[in-house]
Amino acid sequence: MTALLEVNNLHIAFRKEKSFIPTVEGVSFHVNSRETVGIVGESGCGKSVTSLAIMGLLPRGISRIDYGEILFEGQNLVGLSSEEYRKIRGREISMIFQEPMTSLNPVFTIGDQLMEMVLEHTAQPKKQAFKHSVEMLEKVGIPRAEEIMHDYPHQLSGGMRQRVMIAMALSLNPKLLIADEPTTALDVTIQAQILELMQQIKNDFDTSVIMITHDLGVVAEVCDRVVVMYAGKVVEQGDVKAIFKNPRHPYTIGLLQSVPSLTEERDQLYSIRGSVPLPENMPAGCRFASRCDHAKPECFEHEPPEVQIEGDHTTSCWLYR
Repeated sequence: MTALLEVNNLHIAFRKEKSFIPTVEGVSFHVNSRETVGIVGESGCGKSVTSLAIMGLLPRGISRIDYGEILFEGQNLVGLSSEEYRKIRGREISMIFQEPMTSLNPVFTIGDQLMEMVLEHTAQPKKQAFKHSVEMLEKVGIPRAEEIMHDYPHQLSGGMRQRVMIAMALSLNPKLLIADEPTTALDVTIQAQILELMQQIKNDFDTSVIMITHDLGVVAEVCDRVVVMYAGKVVEQGDVKAIFKNPRHPYTIGLLQSVPSLTEERDQLYSIRGSVPLPENMPAGCRFASRCDHAKPECFEHEPPEVQIEGDHTTSCWLYR
């Protein structure tokens, strides 16, 4: 199967004072057509930075891609000009950002912001763009869609704003949708509705999805495959069922053990000891070694190789050399 998106050996660095510090190093994964891939890991592991690189939205001047490829339908997006990226962003690849209140412009109506996307990328007249935007709001389950077009973001609830963001991201029927923590700021009931909506959208629009989250429950609910990141690197990836049933990397095992269980009674939730190292203080060898209960001397000296477990299930750990 030909991948819709391939990220190959991606290295991203951010400026700190007079030098650039590596933040994402050697990240590789792929997304097939009509597939949902989850990217999980603790805050600061490089999930959102990787997604911004795919969208061509890394902040200029303070960040750079040092090495690697981002292939979308065979075209390398690394190095494209702003004008070239604008033709792809929104039309081919769209993104739902983490906090809709800060992503929507507070001084423009919902209609203005939805129509801007359509008018920017198509030759539709304003009247047709308005009608199309109303239809998109209806598709994401917003009642009184035509009235909502005249409202401002602050007049809507968090769940409604998130639905507006999804409608905006899907306005041009993109082939790839990146959702960065789309349910973080929402209560549990609204979270479930948004996840159900995203599943429905994936089927209705034939869209591939990258779901960026720290919530393993979300991954289990909506993803086909999962990529586990730690300290700027991919430590394990593969089919969701395989990884949930038989996790191999100690970090993945720790993440799964820290999730509350409905069938097992525990006095206390498991917690991975220690903390993620800072980009400017990355240790030699395996970056998880200082927090790992199975670490051996070589773990502190040499980076672990990527080992194929079964099928496309791989992990980077000396335990499976």
